[in-house]
Amino acid sequence: MSHSSKNHFPSEKVVQVMVDSILRKNGVKREELKSNISEEQKQMLKEMVEDLRKQVEAFQQSNRTDEDSDELRD
Repeated sequence: MSHSSKNHFPSEKVVQVMVDSILRKNGVKREELKSNISEEQKQMLKEMVEDLRKQVEAFQQSNRTDEDSDELRD
């Protein structure tokens, strides 16, 4: 099975479309959102994104290791 078929994470574009849709449904404009967020909140969001990125990378690495092990067994 190819690596891409086991990838369960949505692409960045899919996430962006979903976020835009949710914001639109709730009457939130991106410009307003950007201007109403504090520096502390911005920093927290950046840290959260970085933590999530690290978790995704670790998960993907473990998947690659599992796939390599499966291929060796076959």
